[in-house]
Parts: sequence; structure tokens; C-alpha cells
Amino acid sequence: MHWTDFLVIIASGSFGGLLSSLYIHDGSLILPKIIELELSDGSRRKNYHIGFLSDIILGAGAGLIAVLPIGLEFPKYIYVAIIAGFGGGSFIAKQAKLTAEEKISSQDKLPTIVASSVQDTDAAEEVTFELAISDRKGEKLT
Repeated sequence: MHWTDFLVIIASGSFGGLLSSLYIHDGSLILPKIIELELSDGSRRKNYHIGFLSDIILGAGAGLIAVLPIGLEFPKYIYVAIIAGFGGGSFIAKQAKLTAEEKISSQDKLPTIVASSVQDTDAAEEVTFELAISDRKGEKLT
């Protein structure tokens, strides 16, 4: 392979990574930014988020990893690199996003358990539990 083949593979994988980023974020590009976090001790910390560039870098790497061991010729390696760049992180990230959304929706449906202590003449230390189903706003359903 010539060095230009490596550049074409990297560019193809990067293009697949760009498509992956668009797919994950439903058609919008997440731009790089600096996020400032406030820690529990009151100090601040800067966190760097490289946005869609991370998908491009992962796509380039996935394209190289997919094509080089196979030894494909031009133009077949372009197709494989694009597919590998797209599939590198998009499927996992999309599934993680769906799982997080399902987790949030299922937490809204969970009942709230309220503990109350009842004094009885027979057992002064007895604690009973009452199951009160309410929504997240605190309104009692049953």
C-alpha cells in the first residue's frame, strides 16, 4: 500500500465518523466546548468536550483497523472504512442513549415507599411500612 492509500482510508473512516455523529445526535453537530464544573469542595474544574471531533477521530481509527488486516484494494477499502467509521461508536452510543431514556421513564413509574412507625400496646418497637403509589410530583395515586 502506498502512503496515499492510508490517507484515503483515514479520510473515509473520518467521513463515516462524521455520519455517525450526525446519526447519534439526530442531525445536529455537537461543537467542541469547555465545560466548567463546580466540585463539592467549592473549587471549579474545566472539562474539555471535543464534540463531533471525537466521532471523526474514532471513525478514522475504526477505518484503519477494519481495512489494514484485510488488505483490500482501491476502491473497496473506501467502502469498508466508511462503514467501519460509522459503526465504530454509533450503535453503542445510540443504544446507551435509548437505555438512559428508558431508565428515566421507568423511574417515573416506580412507587414511593413510605415508612411510618405505629405504637401498639403489644409491641412498642414495631415498625410498619405502607406502600403509597405516587407520581414524581408527589400526588398520591392510590
